[in-house]
Amino acid sequence: MPYSIEVRPFLPLDLPLVHRLSPMSVSLDSLTALTQGNHMVENAVWSSLPLADLGTPTYVLRLGESGYVAQFRHKVGDQHAHIVFIAPTLSPEEDSLPWLRLIEALIAAAGKRGAVTLNAEVAETDPIFDLLRQAGFAVYARQTIWQRAPQPLRARLMPLLRPATEQDVLALQTLYLENVPRLLRQAYEPPEPRNALVFGRNGRLSAYIAAHEGKYGIYLDLIMNPDECQPRAVDLLADALSRLPRAERLPVYAHLYRHQEWLSSALERLNFVPIGSQALMVRHTARRCEQTVRLTQTVENISLALPRRHEFCYHPPALDHEKALNGTLHH
Repeated sequence: MPYSIEVRPFLPLDLPLVHRLSPMSVSLDSLTALTQGNHMVENAVWSSLPLADLGTPTYVLRLGESGYVAQFRHKVGDQHAHIVFIAPTLSPEEDSLPWLRLIEALIAAAGKRGAVTLNAEVAETDPIFDLLRQAGFAVYARQTIWQRAPQPLRARLMPLLRPATEQDVLALQTLYLENVPRLLRQAYEPPEPRNALVFGRNGRLSAYIAAHEGKYGIYLDLIMNPDECQPRAVDLLADALSRLPRAERLPVYAHLYRHQEWLSSALERLNFVPIGSQALMVRHTARRCEQTVRLTQTVENISLALPRRHEFCYHPPALDHEKALNGTLHH
């Protein structure tokens, strides 16, 4: 039976619903989950303040006695947004339409904020994986999460890394372009020098290690040139760890995409162990729209249509629920 479903931004009156659904949420953002834990209630409250934009918009869907909540993170000016969580988890026997409508709302909201893609990280065995495919998400990469348990740090040897500075921006861009696959670059922000360490010679960088520290863990983001870094990968990673004093009492995580698997042996030598695999799923929120103006020239009756300008326009996805249930991708 058809029914109306309305998704709206979180309001303070939704607090009881968010409290109730919090234990049933599924995280789609390894960085947030592993460093900050589950703060969906706190983040939802902050997102409802009219003068505060902390980059965590939260949306609610109420359907009779049932309720659904989802949140994404997006820093103003970034091209990419990331779903933080969806609650409750999806059961295979349940109608997926409410979850799909909620995800559509996130896509629309991310596009209005200026994000070109909305990303999510999920295990391919999770029912949410098929749900995201129905919503038009596609797999752009696969990654393995590695964990190093809290333990004493090695004594620092001769330092190889140095703090990145604003003068490294162009060299970081080159490192990014040469070592991150083109498809992944469509959903992956270029590296920033803030809170990062770099290694290089003669003005050229071959390694970038950024540490994201939170209350519950430290998350490493790595870009390395395999030809130049493989012989010294263990020393580079050990140098980075030695500069993280909280690593003695907090777990350290590193995520490796498939093209970075050559770093696995270096992580193992530093007592990291793999704890899970995920697919990075991406949904574009915008596409290029071309407006044309027709210029007619009386030269052998040739009519020319020339582009006037290009711009990115948001197009809400048209959901065909019957096709979605069959796993058809909508782009």
